[in-house]
Amino acid sequence: MQTGTLSMTRRHPRRPNPLLLATLLGASPALAQTTVTLQPVVVNADAIGGASEQHIDVEAVRAGLGRDLQDVFAAEPSVVVGTGARNGQKIFLRGIEDLNLNVQIDGARQGANNFHHQGRLAVDPFLLRAVTVNTGAAPADGGPGALGGSVRFESVDAQDLLGPRQTAGMRLGAQYESADRSIGGLATVYGLLGDALGVLAHVRRDLADELRVGGGERLPATDGKRGSYLLKASLLDVNGHSVTGSAERNTNTGGPLRANWPWLTSNAVQRSDRQESWRDTYTLRYGYRAADNGLIDLQATLYGNETGIRLADNPMTTTVAGDPTEWLTRSHGMDLRNTLRLRSGAVLHQLTVGIDYFSDRGIRRDATRSWDERARNVGLYAQERMEFGAFRVSGGLRVDRYDTDYANGYGTSGTATSPNLSAEWDLLGADSGHDLTLYAGYGESIRGGKLNQAGWLDKYFLPPDFRTPRPFTLGDNGKLDPERGIQREAGIKWHTHGLLRADDHAGVDLAVFRTTLRDYQIIPGEGVGGITDRITNASGDIRTRGYEIRAHWGTPTFLINAAYSHSKSRDYDGQPLDTTGDSARIGASVGDRLLVDVDWQVATAVRLGYSLEAVARLKDVRPGRPEKPGYAVHGLRMNWQPLSREKLTLTLAVDNLFDRRYAAHSSVRAYYAGSEISNWESGRNVKVGVEWIY
Repeated sequence: MQTGTLSMTRRHPRRPNPLLLATLLGASPALAQTTVTLQPVVVNADAIGGASEQHIDVEAVRAGLGRDLQDVFAAEPSVVVGTGARNGQKIFLRGIEDLNLNVQIDGARQGANNFHHQGRLAVDPFLLRAVTVNTGAAPADGGPGALGGSVRFESVDAQDLLGPRQTAGMRLGAQYESADRSIGGLATVYGLLGDALGVLAHVRRDLADELRVGGGERLPATDGKRGSYLLKASLLDVNGHSVTGSAERNTNTGGPLRANWPWLTSNAVQRSDRQESWRDTYTLRYGYRAADNGLIDLQATLYGNETGIRLADNPMTTTVAGDPTEWLTRSHGMDLRNTLRLRSGAVLHQLTVGIDYFSDRGIRRDATRSWDERARNVGLYAQERMEFGAFRVSGGLRVDRYDTDYANGYGTSGTATSPNLSAEWDLLGADSGHDLTLYAGYGESIRGGKLNQAGWLDKYFLPPDFRTPRPFTLGDNGKLDPERGIQREAGIKWHTHGLLRADDHAGVDLAVFRTTLRDYQIIPGEGVGGITDRITNASGDIRTRGYEIRAHWGTPTFLINAAYSHSKSRDYDGQPLDTTGDSARIGASVGDRLLVDVDWQVATAVRLGYSLEAVARLKDVRPGRPEKPGYAVHGLRMNWQPLSREKLTLTLAVDNLFDRRYAAHSSVRAYYAGSEISNWESGRNVKVGVEWIY
């Protein structure tokens, strides 16, 4: 569905970047057996496919002083981000946790989790140029491991921030939030060296107190410091060549170790917050697109990624008290592809073929010992997209060769294929003034190279020295099948102009979906004394199904978006997905959600906004478990640019306006003192920000 956006600042239009013309949804089987005339073809990225892609309005996120994943996905009905502590935030896409998604940051695939009570992702919204959520059939060129879908983050280039005829610029900002009494600032400098080479440097730091929840109490151990740093160089469109290189670091100090676990279960583990976590991401991307030859659109990506948790004195470690312990996941990989574009009569073909590779290494180490395991995957893929008249068809195939070496000497390897097919049909002609599109898709994705979480690698071994492997069972008679995600989606989209007035636009999008995870690999080890003595495939399938409705209406100065989502999730035992036990690392069941967002440009320099998230009581729970209460939270925001030329922006925003005390349905729940409890979300949060752009 096309959605409108309102913006108080005008940016220089970004020149097409062949590095980012990669994962498109859309088009088809094999090439037609007819005479083909080759000619240069200019393809709009939205022209072939894209029906199952949702694009986050990152400008709106920044306008509301977004600071974390909850802010980024607040208006996206397919995504829930839960838990009160920031270092425990996880993405749940249609009920499936992000560990079972393909997540990329600037083309760098994010590897395994270090500890299941903490999130593996942290991003700075002020660095984002685009966020894309793929909810439907996984395309072959989208990468492996998209069991429940995929999420792609792209950071800004210097060229994104420069205005017309501008060669250098600066962005300075400061922000305060009342809920955790946080104060922070950012500085970004960017410019052009010569005619085409852009350079950008960014730093952001935040210092926060303990989080205040609805009703007034504060969550212990949620205070800490966060940092975000980026260096990026971008050489764009020089005789068809483009090169970008970036180095990003994201840090967090403090926060509870079991960040998604209810604080009221207070114990030595929960009280510990002497920790540091980080993500380091390095990418190098090259693209070449021949101006006079539709057969060449070459793209190459190299990346390295490390996420880590460093613990000081912690009761969950097997080290001597006071010894530091590190849990790490190190990943590197590449993707090399070429996209061929040609016409055969009235049919437009876009064929992408390529190879990708990743290597993940999980590490747990202390002063005297270390444990590690590795997973590798090589994938060959082809994705053909065709457009002919009102029809668009896409079909593709991946072949993945994987192998995993576990820390205890066991291993698994194999080869698996994953097909996909999707189609779109425009029911109304181009001259009708309306768009009405039917779409449907089926896709599979596999994950064979899977790591245990780094914090559990000692659980393979016997105490007291944790050097001797435990008796161990791998799969069924030594055979472990790869995990397979199967996505089905169908829907209809309608968009029009001039519905109520000459300058308005409106649209509705209805999607129904079903996602299945087959042969899920169960890795036990829950709790301080838990052990990992087996890795087996689940006997049943994990299923989530439901529907989403999105609608919008807008004018050049007013926009309202509304969305409603309903889903039902089942674990491999046939019961609703829960947030404890083995299923805590699979996904979560959530109640029906209604999201409303209003944006109004009341004057040239003033922009107002309102948001609503209403979640229904969840009655579909496991036997003996209490229902999850519903809730509704409201938000307001105002942006004011008091100076001419849009250099200075002052922002005032209030989240959870009525100080509602609530817990997100995706947050972990636990029994304590005869009742079920969960981490509360932030209470009323008054946010004040100032940004100056030169």
